[in-house]
Amino acid sequence: MRKTYRFSHSIVQGGYVYAHKILDGRIENKEGLRNALNAIAKKFKLLDVTIKIYDSTFFFFFMARNIKPTELINLIQKHMSYFGAWDKDYIYGTVYDLQEEYVRKDLKEWGFDYDSG
Repeated sequence: MRKTYRFSHSIVQGGYVYAHKILDGRIENKEGLRNALNAIAKKFKLLDVTIKIYDSTFFFFFMARNIKPTELINLIQKHMSYFGAWDKDYIYGTVYDLQEEYVRKDLKEWGFDYDSG
């Protein structure tokens, strides 16, 4: 069942995803990256945060009341630079539903293989 978020100015469903992969090798210090992303989530007061970190890719799922995407992306990229050399391309967008079934479908359409991370 899709979660419905009721804010004072709107009712919404779905959420946001940020996905990024490393250029070569593996993500160094996965726990440190997770802590950095959790700190960002607190700073921006993000809701329903889920962080998935694999050997070469990480996914950051969340819902937000109002967000400045440029500030969020810049902060993520600033902090993740400590954990490896990253591809210049990344995904930031909305997803229909934060349930794994729907996220996998969306990511496949964008060219990300969720399982191979």
